[in-house]
Amino acid sequence: MVCNSGVGLTPCIDDKVYHFSAGGLYNGLVLLIDDETHTYWDHITGEALYGTLLKAKMDLWGIQITTVKAALQTYPNLLLLRSKQALFARMTSWIMSFPFAKGKFPPGFRKTMGEKDNRLPEMEIGLGVIEGEIKRFYPVAKIGEGIDDELKGQPIKVQINKTDSVPFAQFSNGTRPVQLFTRWYGFSYTFPGCEIYGELKFRT
Repeated sequence: MVCNSGVGLTPCIDDKVYHFSAGGLYNGLVLLIDDETHTYWDHITGEALYGTLLKAKMDLWGIQITTVKAALQTYPNLLLLRSKQALFARMTSWIMSFPFAKGKFPPGFRKTMGEKDNRLPEMEIGLGVIEGEIKRFYPVAKIGEGIDDELKGQPIKVQINKTDSVPFAQFSNGTRPVQLFTRWYGFSYTFPGCEIYGELKFRT
């Protein structure tokens, strides 16, 4: 996959480069850990959750998930780079991804998770849009041919890219808010009390 409708993180804190890897799970989501201070980080918000750098935060920038085929249509001379994983890493990745393909959690995930938000099925997939204090989830099933909505007084269009089938949100002026193509459990655990498109606002 090539990156393009989600969130990216800069590896810099106070102008210093840190090195990150997967450090564990919390609420079924990966926690990053840095080699320098062994601080644990939220991989979506970029916030330090535990450790020496508690409350520090990495900068975010927008990326978009797409397919290699779709990317090549836009950039015919695109160079694709892939790292070669060790056999253990490939096997672990397969073991973890196989249950998700069946709509289930991999072994051990459930034990890390707290009380779930039952407004939608945990594995419901959709586009989560983040704009300041507003966090809103658009289930893919509701997007259809497109949604005309409003976010903080600005007209916004949510639609599915016909080339790669990935949803994205864009303001009428052409800019895009921070957004995540994700499952409901990940978005609702990261942003408790978030809004769901078409439903009354819900806060905790």
